[in-house]
Amino acid sequence: MSTFMIPGSAFDGITALGTAPPAAGYYEVSLVEIENKSSDKFGARRFHVQLPNGFKMFDFVHLPWDMDNNGTSVQVPGLSEKQVRGRTAALITILQSLGYSYQEITSAQGIHDDWFLTSKTGRKGFVEFIPGQRGVQGSFSTIKSWLTKSAYETLKSSDSQPTVSNNHQAATAAPQAHTNAGNLAMPPAAATMAPAPTNGVSAPQVAAALPPPPSAAQQIVS
Repeated sequence: MSTFMIPGSAFDGITALGTAPPAAGYYEVSLVEIENKSSDKFGARRFHVQLPNGFKMFDFVHLPWDMDNNGTSVQVPGLSEKQVRGRTAALITILQSLGYSYQEITSAQGIHDDWFLTSKTGRKGFVEFIPGQRGVQGSFSTIKSWLTKSAYETLKSSDSQPTVSNNHQAATAAPQAHTNAGNLAMPPAAATMAPAPTNGVSAPQVAAALPPPPSAAQQIVS
């Protein structure tokens, strides 16, 4: 006779203790959390991703606009126009990796957190991943680039492998590690925000809206 029963859904999103990063390669990943820590700089977010074997890590995302204490979207001080455009381009790269078309992005009433989270949209992204170097203290696993689905499928079918430099530093000791791949950005917020397009999964409304990024900023790996 059973002494307990735990539904399988209770284990969803939980990583086994000691899960190690997989080998260097190309992977489909879930975006499981966007974290806004008070200790991080204004405009910074941590995008937490989960690889197919359960290994989790986070990539820093740096926004050109953020919400102040009054809930108003304001530009992060000190950014040049070039930095704003570059960060917006990086954000487009992730959105297109998640399967959004350029038309969906540019015509959106607002791009916000729920557009990225797999739990909200059912969408997954594709990455070129470099694992941590075993035995190196304080180094980090790396998302080298975000890929479109078509680029991912081409690389997988060709048995191509990412190039790992000899001096690459990556973390294996901790279950979470940040990467240096994501200097990402969002344009300024407006009055209202539309829900993210989904793959049949409904997403809640949120409080602020963002206009579409400029078309010149497109930088997707294809």
